[in-house]
Amino acid sequence: MERRRSFLKKCIALSFVLVESCGSKPQKNEHLQNVTTLKKDHKLKNVLVLWYSQTEHTKRNARLIAYVWKRKGLNVTAADIRKFNQKTLPNFDLILLGTPVFYYDTPGFVKEWLATIPSINQIPVAAFVTYGRPCGDQHNAVCTILELFSKKGGVPVGLRTFMNMETFPISWSNNSIAKNILDNRALPNKKTYKNVRSYAESIIEQVNLGYPIPVEKQLTFQRLSTIFAPVWWTKRLIDVHRIDLTICTKCGICEKLCLKDAISVALGQINMDRCVLCFGCINNCPVQAVVMKYKGRKLFGFWELLRRKNITIKEPKEFLKL
Repeated sequence: MERRRSFLKKCIALSFVLVESCGSKPQKNEHLQNVTTLKKDHKLKNVLVLWYSQTEHTKRNARLIAYVWKRKGLNVTAADIRKFNQKTLPNFDLILLGTPVFYYDTPGFVKEWLATIPSINQIPVAAFVTYGRPCGDQHNAVCTILELFSKKGGVPVGLRTFMNMETFPISWSNNSIAKNILDNRALPNKKTYKNVRSYAESIIEQVNLGYPIPVEKQLTFQRLSTIFAPVWWTKRLIDVHRIDLTICTKCGICEKLCLKDAISVALGQINMDRCVLCFGCINNCPVQAVVMKYKGRKLFGFWELLRRKNITIKEPKEFLKL
């Protein structure tokens, strides 16, 4: 009953918003309007590259940026945010965070992580997101990261979005969407990596200029749709979500990647109340022991998709030399 009441409240709130929204228009963020410039003569020495990634796309771009910065003589620390000590953030001269887009938004896990970081007063910050569909509201997702950084005192100096092959298993059960996914099987490509390198350079240039970039969200249909709790509705259509212990190898990858400790390999169970449907478990299980059915149809993970369609994700040329 409480969920229904909450949903109705969201519907009412959305109706008021829709009255004022026709198309997309910039949405000013009052906090970001008051962002100060960087510290005078801010020097870059120790820089930080962070990522949250489930199927390597975001991690790959972050590592490439780290490579570019290392070539420029900077001391680079690169890490998954799940393995990084937040308390050390103020020790860096520049912070970059990359993340995928989940359900037209910045992943809740990332927002929770950013809400608990210490003050990073006047430290330049940059962000990027990866996404699999043109309509993923990716611009607003990356703006959210910078907003949260700025609340801790960070100064935005870069934002960018990079498209890749989609990693949302439910899409593969939809024939029309599945075709679009295969059309994008070449992403990321050389152009993608060229843009990533260019972004890495532009961040350094912006820091040298000494002032922040503008950060303005757009009022879009996708952004408004998040009011309807798309994760909650998607869960209603999941018929089965468990571990098949007859083929499970007990590798523990699914437990390790789960953001909410919702998985018990020993019991073969997944707590759907805790699950946020990030699909890290099904996408990364090496033997497809994670069983998920959506509207009666069994799904399979991203790496299994690559195997079945004989698709190889192309790596940046720099990684081939390592």
